[in-house]
Amino acid sequence: MTLTDRYVAATLRSVPADARDDIDRELRGSITDAVDAKVDAGAEPAAAEVAVLTDLGDPDRLAAGLAGRPLYLIGPELFLGWLRLLKGLLWIAPLPGIAVLALDIIDGSSAGAAIGGAVWLTVMVALQIAFWTTLVYAVLERSGRRREDPAGAWSVDNLPDTDEGRGISLVETVFSVCVTLFLIVAALLQREFSAYQDADGVPIQMLDVDLWSFWMPALLGILGLTIVLDIAKYAIGRWTTVLAAVNTVLNILFVVPLMWLATSDQLFEAAYFDAAFPDDGTEAMRLFTQAVIAVAVVVAAWEVGTGWVKVLRSPGRTGRPPLVGAH
Repeated sequence: MTLTDRYVAATLRSVPADARDDIDRELRGSITDAVDAKVDAGAEPAAAEVAVLTDLGDPDRLAAGLAGRPLYLIGPELFLGWLRLLKGLLWIAPLPGIAVLALDIIDGSSAGAAIGGAVWLTVMVALQIAFWTTLVYAVLERSGRRREDPAGAWSVDNLPDTDEGRGISLVETVFSVCVTLFLIVAALLQREFSAYQDADGVPIQMLDVDLWSFWMPALLGILGLTIVLDIAKYAIGRWTTVLAAVNTVLNILFVVPLMWLATSDQLFEAAYFDAAFPDDGTEAMRLFTQAVIAVAVVVAAWEVGTGWVKVLRSPGRTGRPPLVGAH
């Protein structure tokens, strides 16, 4: 993949899909003409390409101009730098949450309390990162003392080394696999680690004990197949009709039994909520069950919808050539 390929791909990802073909053709033509002119003037081809792309500037800014999309929030001068830095820093937010989750589990906290504490800390850290990053950039922009990006000026070295034609990024795959592994590990650990014990000192599980005779192994097996599907998607590089169909089936096989177990009060152990909420454990379990059903349905609908949308928008199905390498 050449620098021009990467530059064009980075530009096209932010413009409307129906304008990509024309912009792809026009942008490549302009870059080729400009590079040829510099080569004719005595420049080396590689140096000429870098010089032309550098003159074009940040592809996100170029895409915003081509799409007629204003860049503001902090301000047009530092908006892109703020956005890139914020995206990079937000990856730090889950780390304290994961550490707290591990420490709470080791300390014998309940699975619900440990997960709740981890999620709460992750959200708080993300908000702190967003607030302070935005504040710093806003002060720099509004003060008028600093117009250049504090994170450094854009150069061709900032171009993402990814193939936009893949449609499945490594970051997306790793995130999805980690979330699924987290659910599997949490389900297994809650059997041994609980903040509440019965009269014999045995940990009280949050999930119904009877589920382990069939339903929990089945649901965990489906989650395991989901990880295999994520890896297959990344290996293929894009969504296909078969992958979207398999993804739909797996989501249905997971969500439908989960909803049936939840609505028939077979999903959670009533003794756990009675121990955690002595005043009204039944009501607490009812509210928690409703929340789990709502989240599961929304996530499944999002996952299924995203898969099919990406299939319908794939270059081969729309008749558009791949965005990269389509000389």
